[in-house]
Amino acid sequence: MAKFTTNAIAVKYNKTEFYISVMSAKQLFKNAKVSRAEEDPEIGFQRTLGKQRAVNIKKYLDDGNVIPGSIILSAQKNSELDYNSNDKTITFNDVANSFLVIDGQHRLYGANMSDINVLLPVCIFINLDTEQEVQYFLDVNGYQKGVPKTLRLELLKFIAEPTSKDAIRKGLFDSLDQELESPLCGKMARTKSVSGKISHVPFKAAIDPILDLSPLNNLTQDKRLKLIINYLTAIENILLRTFGKVDKLSNAAFFQAIMGAFVDACNLCMTRYGNYKIESFENVLEPMVNIDYDYHKGTNQQAIKELATAIKHSISMNHTISEDAF
Repeated sequence: MAKFTTNAIAVKYNKTEFYISVMSAKQLFKNAKVSRAEEDPEIGFQRTLGKQRAVNIKKYLDDGNVIPGSIILSAQKNSELDYNSNDKTITFNDVANSFLVIDGQHRLYGANMSDINVLLPVCIFINLDTEQEVQYFLDVNGYQKGVPKTLRLELLKFIAEPTSKDAIRKGLFDSLDQELESPLCGKMARTKSVSGKISHVPFKAAIDPILDLSPLNNLTQDKRLKLIINYLTAIENILLRTFGKVDKLSNAAFFQAIMGAFVDACNLCMTRYGNYKIESFENVLEPMVNIDYDYHKGTNQQAIKELATAIKHSISMNHTISEDAF
């Protein structure tokens, strides 16, 4: 039977033994198996392979990136794995199903699909029974915590191209949080969701759709910021007169709704007054006071869309077209 040998480091901790090595993804793919719950209900425990995720990993690796996390394996009996302490190598039967993948199936599949010869770090446990394999799978995946979306968006500042939408949005986020004249000064949450503050996730949902539209797409960053501040200040003034407080402005759902009406308000402002001054926005947005906010108090996307529509409808109702226009 064909054998395969590779360098490895032996580790013993309490009663657990494993080896740390590096293997070619294509070699490992030939020798490894994944025990999926849907395919083998009796003993399977792995999740269904997300094919698109594997394709994304392939592309990531083809672009020259590396994924340093170890593929965690359990050596099966048919591997007949043997460790040589003299030359620090492991040797096993070069056959299918020699190893069971405990963690890293998507990395393995993506790396095997790659156009380049990807080397993967591996951690190989020995002498595990099925119960122990399942427990390791649950331990590894149960305690992992994904990076929060808002933190991921914050960290784009280190990698986004200066002229990209990500960089433009991040610049607006920072300036609205820092500029003293901004109604949202000190009310932005950079790394996690905080009640009463605008985090990156709702800010992205509110700002991205309008960055490519007029007037924002034709302005410098300074002018974009000034325009948004004027708009928010007008709404802040209206809220203060109507409710005696402005906490709605830093409510994530309300913020997304008012930014959903931003382009309409800008168009009306320019049509009526020829400018984007605060007082002009206030005149345009004044009909907002008639909206039933108790009715429009939901926070899901449908509720946000309905409130944005209500705002757009209220301000357009107050707009009359002169007979001289015809």
